[in-house]
Amino acid sequence: MYSRMTPAKLAEKTLEDIKSKYGEIKFPIDPFKLLKDSGVLISFSDFEKLEGIILNDEDDITIVGINRLRPWARQRFTAAHEHCHFIKDLKKNKNEINKIECLSGSNDEIEKFADKYASELLMPKYKLKELCNQYKNADGFIAFDNIIYISEYFGVSFESCVFRIAYTLKMIEGDTDPKELKKRIRNYHPDKKRKELILKNNDFLLIGNAIDSFFYCMVDLNRNIGAKFVNNYIYYDNKLEGVEQKDVPYILADLSYNKEKSKFFDSKDEKIIMTLGNFALQEYVLTTEDKLEIRKCNDLHKLLHSYTPYPEYSGNYRTDDAVIMRGTMQPVSYTKIHEEIEKLNMEFDHFLNNIDNYKVSEYIENVVYFIYRFIKIHPFGDGNGRVSRALLNWMLRLKNIPPIYIDDKCRNEYYNALSAIDTDGDYIPFILLVEKRVINTLIELHDYLFIEESEVQ
Repeated sequence: MYSRMTPAKLAEKTLEDIKSKYGEIKFPIDPFKLLKDSGVLISFSDFEKLEGIILNDEDDITIVGINRLRPWARQRFTAAHEHCHFIKDLKKNKNEINKIECLSGSNDEIEKFADKYASELLMPKYKLKELCNQYKNADGFIAFDNIIYISEYFGVSFESCVFRIAYTLKMIEGDTDPKELKKRIRNYHPDKKRKELILKNNDFLLIGNAIDSFFYCMVDLNRNIGAKFVNNYIYYDNKLEGVEQKDVPYILADLSYNKEKSKFFDSKDEKIIMTLGNFALQEYVLTTEDKLEIRKCNDLHKLLHSYTPYPEYSGNYRTDDAVIMRGTMQPVSYTKIHEEIEKLNMEFDHFLNNIDNYKVSEYIENVVYFIYRFIKIHPFGDGNGRVSRALLNWMLRLKNIPPIYIDDKCRNEYYNALSAIDTDGDYIPFILLVEKRVINTLIELHDYLFIEESEVQ
């Protein structure tokens, strides 16, 4: 049946199915959810020439791989493209592997059909015409400055939106030859324009759509992939606090194997002490079956300082207000720490009672809120950042979301995100950071698992 449909008719049918199932069509269309609702598993990879890939394995499980190096709008387009392959082209036979590789700029007829389907699905003609009529000038044309808002509405790239308006509605003024149009788009610098307009809310929505469609699993410390993740976590977390320690894997391996007999166990080296303490902290939050309570931050702080020469000073709230913090954030008075921690604990406990009612993206939004509140309280003289990040990972674990760490690439983004909350009350940069790091962990764990399985074979 599908083989006889045009891309437009096939996209129209998909939209009708969406409306029938959910009662309405919401924009931007979520292609990740379409795949998930069809039972398709979504993965992200660092493809070079491939935009994406779809395969059906021997167990009759369909997997879509998406090039995570592309912008979010492009990844969404690829997801819609692969959905076309899933419903129309992929041969799903048990005990047999079938796959379709989607190359950038392919002239293959099947690929061009899937591209047209994706365009028709994400930018339906009826809705595109409605928006263009709102933005058109007296001559009936759409200026680039307005197209950027239309592209944001649909969650597509500026270029794909320009081409669709040019060739579907003929509402682009001037030369619309493909080469000339691409040149005009480059000269317009849409990415720069987007930043000038501060169109970040759309990224917030698009990444939220994607992150709600993944299958999540926690780090298993009993497997090599868990150990590798924790090694990376501690290495970068130490760097975040200004402590460089390149021998993290060796130190942790020796400690795990020799326990109290490890040559590092009674070390007086600050770098090693921090490494061991952070390991004790992460091992606990990633394995404990204890109920998470904010008031247990004292116990987390003790774990962080469990290898220090003076452990009796750990786990105690600060006793003064002489705290220097990055940026303009001012912590609460030391006299109110206990009160604020108890208040936050009560709010979090209420939140946990409704944990099943939240989508993953909504849950992360709330986690960010609680973590910032904790950072703002700043209960300890030192170690607040490490304890807050441990709490964050513990919170993620409760929803079966993998943990994150802040590497060198997003260090400044992390601090800028905290500053945005403090100065403007804007939580979006922090939420986006956590969501992107969750996706990074999923990719990292997938790669570790692939290497591990290859070594076994």
